[in-house]
Amino acid sequence: MGNPSEQNGPQESPRPWQPRFGIGTMLLIMLIVSVVAAAASYFVRAMQGGRSAQLAFILFTVAAPLLLVVVVSIAQSLFRRR
Repeated sequence: MGNPSEQNGPQESPRPWQPRFGIGTMLLIMLIVSVVAAAASYFVRAMQGGRSAQLAFILFTVAAPLLLVVVVSIAQSLFRRR
């Protein structure tokens, strides 16, 4: 009879590691990070006393997440149709 591993034939070599994310995911993460960094920049300026920077920070914090979701969903729908 023999060893069971001898009956199954040659062993397959393990597949090399492949990332589970693509360029689109990396671009989306970079977009989110850049929006957060811009809001943080306006926050630092607002803490230093700039009135216009306070307004920009408030707009970034309130409007940016919603606008980001809208832009990403529109872009996704455009690219999926093609």
